[in-house]
Amino acid sequence: MTTYENRDYPTLCPYLYCEDGAAMFDWLQRVFGFTERMRSDRPDGALGHAELELDGAVVMLAHVGGHKSPRTTGVRPGGLYVHVADVDAHYAHAKGQGAQVDGEPADQTYGVRSYGAIDLEGNQWWFSTPLSPG
Repeated sequence: MTTYENRDYPTLCPYLYCEDGAAMFDWLQRVFGFTERMRSDRPDGALGHAELELDGAVVMLAHVGGHKSPRTTGVRPGGLYVHVADVDAHYAHAKGQGAQVDGEPADQTYGVRSYGAIDLEGNQWWFSTPLSPG
């Protein structure tokens, strides 16, 4: 962990460039259960920089003028993989909030139960919980 301005950061923090940063900021909290760490809006009201957290994971995001999201381009350059305490409960909440599901919860051969979803900007997310040995 790295400490900066009284906030701890994991070694890796994905940064999402958004066509509508403010909408994405609200959506990630409502649908995926992230909580706000900090937010800084630009003078024009657009999201300048924000940080969200879920169980110690940090995602940063900003509105970037001229940026084309995966939703617009149809191309997903990568995805985000997040471990959660209860993947089935997380799935039920996200689906109940209108998330676009891209893979129902299922046990995987590599030892996790996971599901996929697409966010407001078209990014791919996977949420998982380790399977109990046995």
